[in-house]
Amino acid sequence: MQLNNYLEYLEKTVMSYSDKVKNFLVKEMMKQGIATKGSNLSGQLCIEGMEAIDISEKTTSERLNICINQSKRAGYLLEKWEFVKDYKYSVIFTCDKFLKVLEKVEKIKPLGDLYENDYLETSFVEPVAYEMDDYYFLKFNLAYSAIHPLTQEEFLIKYPFLVVFHKKHKLVEFRFDVLKKVFLSESKGQNIYATLISEALCYLESNFDCYLKPLDLDFMISVCKNDENVKLIAQYMKLPSGGNAQLEVGNNQEYILPFIGELRALLNDYQEDLKEVPEFRDAMEQFLFEMEEMSDYPWIELLWENEIKTRSNHIKLVSNYMNESYYLIQYYYSNVLTGMERMNDVIEYIVNHRNCNTEQIE
Repeated sequence: MQLNNYLEYLEKTVMSYSDKVKNFLVKEMMKQGIATKGSNLSGQLCIEGMEAIDISEKTTSERLNICINQSKRAGYLLEKWEFVKDYKYSVIFTCDKFLKVLEKVEKIKPLGDLYENDYLETSFVEPVAYEMDDYYFLKFNLAYSAIHPLTQEEFLIKYPFLVVFHKKHKLVEFRFDVLKKVFLSESKGQNIYATLISEALCYLESNFDCYLKPLDLDFMISVCKNDENVKLIAQYMKLPSGGNAQLEVGNNQEYILPFIGELRALLNDYQEDLKEVPEFRDAMEQFLFEMEEMSDYPWIELLWENEIKTRSNHIKLVSNYMNESYYLIQYYYSNVLTGMERMNDVIEYIVNHRNCNTEQIE
């Protein structure tokens, strides 16, 4: 893609970000010496020896636009940040012959200080690589464009789809964000994420002989009930009787799920009294066992509390997403967290709590 068109994609993509993210990016550009709120301030020089861009008396959006169009380093910063930012969704896989696959993937070398305009495509054509610590990333830059049917406003977005190779745990993870409805046709809207995942799987299989198997996360349902560090705050149940139930803790500070959790708490509170009526106690235990163990769970929500509540980690696990065999992990919005740390923390938790029956990673 021609550079001027690419920069327009980059600019309009950044303008679609939340105010939280825009403010974060401005601060990063100031830290890197790309921008300053005063052109005559000492010490505000770029590494290249060029003066930083004066962004004083500008709105946040104007500051980002100016930096993107006047500084190559601003574009490079945005491209590198796409590798390490937080994403809305992820899917985790095990990989057959992980080390051999990684060896092939690592032959794709990072671009360095070059724009990614030659890698912006409408499908999975060629990725950009990046390496950091125990992670090797492949980023597919997908281009979407649309015209608003009423206002005729043009929408452009550079949509990164990330493939993360976790060297430490020998896992492969897909990370991607929400794609606005304006970019989707009626036929594609419902299945867009499943389609993207399928296309990425086909690319990896064709180009790297990479055969991925979805990581079975069924064990998380029982783990979260026995680990005080993670709270089960909502679940959707398909009951053995054929009925359905959606349970949420709401504002309950003790995080007790209604109905099942409350019955369990009552049994614990009155266990001495129930010794007088063992048949009733056994019947209730059997009822709870069947409700919990014999039900299917299309989705559950988990919360890792932080004493600073705005830093708590909240996710939703959706099983058999769009009738596929994988779990979709959805990360809920945080007013504070902007990096990939919370996604990495969830991976770490999952790996550390896989049950004994989970197939070992090669």
